[in-house]
Formats: sequence, C-alpha cells, structure tokens
Amino acid sequence: MKKTTKPNFIIIGAMKAATTSLYTYLKQHPDVFMTHIKEPMFFNNLNKKKDFVVKGKKSKKITTFDEYYSLFNSVKNEKAIGEASPSYIYNNKCATLINQYLPETKIIAILRQPVSRAYSNYLHAKRADREPITNFEDAFNSEEERINKNWSPLYHYKAKGLYYNQLKRYYDLFPQKQIKVILFKDIIANPERVTKEVFGFLGVDNTFIPDTSKKANVSGTPKGLFGWLIMKLRKHNLIPNIEFSKILPTFLVKIILNTIYSKPEKVSTETVKKLTNKHYKEDINKLEKLIERDLSHWHRST
Repeated sequence: MKKTTKPNFIIIGAMKAATTSLYTYLKQHPDVFMTHIKEPMFFNNLNKKKDFVVKGKKSKKITTFDEYYSLFNSVKNEKAIGEASPSYIYNNKCATLINQYLPETKIIAILRQPVSRAYSNYLHAKRADREPITNFEDAFNSEEERINKNWSPLYHYKAKGLYYNQLKRYYDLFPQKQIKVILFKDIIANPERVTKEVFGFLGVDNTFIPDTSKKANVSGTPKGLFGWLIMKLRKHNLIPNIEFSKILPTFLVKIILNTIYSKPEKVSTETVKKLTNKHYKEDINKLEKLIERDLSHWHRST
C-alpha cells in the first residue's frame, strides 16, 4: 500500500496579502511541491455544517481526508510539500485542527496593513460580482449586520484585519521555530529576498531564483460593457476561467487584462488613517510584540 503523503508546510493567509504570488514563486522551485488547487481550504470545511450566505455560485468543497491527501499524490522527491489557503488564519478552528493532524507542519503567514487588505478584499468581491454595496466604507461598516445574518467570511472585511488573536492561536499551539511571518510590503518590494528567506525556512536550496516578474491575483474592476459581460459569463460558468499567463506571452496577457479590467482607485490615506485609528490601533500594538516586528507604518499609510 502506498504511503499517504502529507503537507509539511502551509501558507495560512491572510487573504489579499500576496499569498497567490508566494504560491507561484514557491511552485517554481524543483524541491517544492504545491497542490494544483491553490486554495484547498480543507480545514475550514472539516467537521463543519454551517452554510454561509454568499452571492454568486459556490465552489465545491473538499471535506474528507481522502480528498485532501489525494492532492499530494503527485509528490515525487520534493522536500517541501505545501498548500496555500488564505482563510486558515481567520477561521477560529483551523489552528487547532492543523495542529491535531499535522503538528510538525511549518506555518507561513503574510500580513498586510488591515485597511488596505480590507479594501483589496472588497475590490475582489466587486470584481467577482459578489458585493452589492458600491461604497467601500459602507460595506466595511455593514459587517456586524452581515455577520448576524450568517454572511460568508468573504465579507468580513473588518474582522479579518484583526490579526493578533488570529495569529496567536498558532503561536499558542506551534513552536515559534515552525512559524514564519512575512509583511506584505516586503514581498511586494523585494520578492526575491523574501522568497529566498522562505526557501531557507523550508530547508530547500535558497540560491534558486524564481521568476517574480508576474503579479498574481491583482485586484481590479471590470471595464466597460465587455468587462462586465466577461465577469457575468465567468460567474455562471458559461466560459472557462482561463489562466492566460499559462498559455499566452506576457505582452498579450497585459493587453487582455487591460481590455477587461481597469485599475481601481487606491484607498485614500485619510480613510486608512481614520479606520486604522478607530478599529485596529490596539490590535496592531499587540501584534508588534507577538511577531517582534515594527508596524508603526501601518498607522500612517498602506
């Protein structure tokens, strides 16, 4: 009987904090295996019966260990075996479940300025035609009402930025040497350096240099009638959700994306400061001590 292959590292999130980019960079390393399904979200769905409210079509869930471990059947001789599910950091059960079933697993978290993260999350939902509220702050301030009505964590824009308690669940269960925390601004500013650090953390050759030129999963808004038509057709599975970068040269991908999507306006510095001061100030101060990183820039801007 073939031995069951299990992951030895997991990227736990946060959502809209470059987890897809890191997944893409790590996947290029010959000694790293990443699941073909980028976000299995298995531990979110394990032993869970609650069905959340979410606009649009729901994706199929992986709910059994047989399904989950089958994602690693293609592992050959890779030393680092992983998956990336950004929702694991926010779900209050995942840390315990991962520790129960995969106690030796290394944990990687990427943290982004919470208001900036929330805004990108909001744009992601808008782009997928899942967010009916047209103003970011209105959607942000609708959170408590939506949570009371059992809306999906996709819409928990505010709460997902309260990282201290989320990350502390992992620090309470896993040795600190098994946890690596990355800041979003660092992986955006210097992806090669950060990826090199992660390779070292995973115990693989850190002289390998991945192609970090392509920006993965960048938020935008549909452009014009054609952009909205493409979005609607994809939403209802009437056209395939093609990853253009896998089959077309970079310059053609840029032309296609520029035709379909427009670059969104950035969230204003004033909005960042206001919402950060009101909702995240205390949490950031506690988080700094937990991860031993200076986060003072989060109070001022994205």
